[in-house]
Amino acid sequence: MKKELIIISGPQAAGKSTIIANVCAHLQALSPVLESGRHKMPLMFPLQESRQIIAHKEMLLGAIFMTQAQEEWVAECDLARMDIMRRPSSRKIIYLDECNIFTIAHARAHGIKDIYRHWKDYMWRLEELNAKVIFLDIDPELSWERRWRKYEQRLVYFHANQHKSIMKRYRDYLNKLRPALLEVYEKLPLQKEFVDARVPEKVVLQQVIGALSKLSGLIKTH
Repeated sequence: MKKELIIISGPQAAGKSTIIANVCAHLQALSPVLESGRHKMPLMFPLQESRQIIAHKEMLLGAIFMTQAQEEWVAECDLARMDIMRRPSSRKIIYLDECNIFTIAHARAHGIKDIYRHWKDYMWRLEELNAKVIFLDIDPELSWERRWRKYEQRLVYFHANQHKSIMKRYRDYLNKLRPALLEVYEKLPLQKEFVDARVPEKVVLQQVIGALSKLSGLIKTH
C-alpha cells in the first residue's frame, strides 16, 4: 500500500497543529539524507482539521456552539476526504489528520451523541488507508491553563451577563473531552502510540518522530 493516514489526536491545546507542522518540516529536511535509490520518502500531506473548517465557515466561537447538523457536517467532511484519499496514486503519500474519528468524542463532550453512529463508516475507510494513531496527552487542567485566555477573548461577542456561564461551558467541555477521547483511543483496533505532551515541545517532537518510525511502513528514519 502506497498510502497511510496518520491521525494526530489529543485534548485541546496538546499541540497537535504545531506537531504536524514540525513533523512535516523535520522529515522534509531529512529527506535528501534518508532517500536512496530503492527508498523514496513519501509525500507528507497535512490536512486541516474538519472541525475547524466547519467552525470557520459557520463563524463559530468554539466547539461548544456546534449543533447536531454542524457535527454531522464534520463527519461528512471526514468521510468524503477519506474517499478521495482512497483513490489510486503512483506516489507514496502520508496524510496527517488532526482529529478524524475522534470528532465523535468532541461531539459527545458537548452533549451531542448521535455522531457515534458513524463509527463503522469511519472504520472501514481507516482500515483501507492503513490508518495509525498518535495520541498527544495532556490533562484538562493544562488544557485550561493554555486555552482560557483565548476563550476569554471571545467573550467580547457576548453580553456581560453571559460571560460566566460561557466560560463554565468551555471549562466543562475540556473536563469531559479527555475521557471521551481516551475512550475512542482505547476502542480503536488500529496501531497506535501514546505520547506525553506535557513535556517541552522539542521532546514531544522527538517522541512523535519515534512513534512514526514504529508505526509507519513508509517512513524509515534509520
